[in-house]
Amino acid sequence: MKLLLLFISLGMFSLAGLSQDQEIDSSEDEVIVKDAVVHWADSVFYSHEKYKFENFRAFYTEEYFIQVMRSRMYKERVTDLEKSKKLGRYKKSDAEYEKEHKELEDAYNKVQKDVDTFKFRASYYQVSFWSNIQTNDGITVYYEHIVKLNNDYKVTEAVINSSIGKKSDKTEILYSTDVKGGKKKSKQK
Repeated sequence: MKLLLLFISLGMFSLAGLSQDQEIDSSEDEVIVKDAVVHWADSVFYSHEKYKFENFRAFYTEEYFIQVMRSRMYKERVTDLEKSKKLGRYKKSDAEYEKEHKELEDAYNKVQKDVDTFKFRASYYQVSFWSNIQTNDGITVYYEHIVKLNNDYKVTEAVINSSIGKKSDKTEILYSTDVKGGKKKSKQK
């Protein structure tokens, strides 16, 4: 019986881990990641233009996930308490309500501050980066790179996943270090 409970618990924890990135609003991180990838591409490629992004994912740490869930729990308790009072279901005195409300608000604000200042939020971020990139053939080829960034939004890995428009297998990306005298700027759509 204990073994069955252990397996059920492990299953629940693994499902929670898989859904972590679904439950945390990562829109702010997504903007920062996209800016960091464009900056990286500007510094690496001789020329690229008309870029786009797909499939952004943030792989948040368990510690950060727990803090976010604690914050939500306190916020929900504050909201439920306020709703209960408004609907006349709160049976204690006004002084007790004020005390309980203040305690919950203070707890929420403390936990939310911890969330806002959390240092190690993500194990890594990942996004598909598509761009027309100048090649050694003199043409631009539409490449997809799967780009990984660390918690500090620095590119740690970029792997070519696909390309559209290559003339031959000898077609290679023209990097800024391949060309003397500088580099062109990127152009967005």
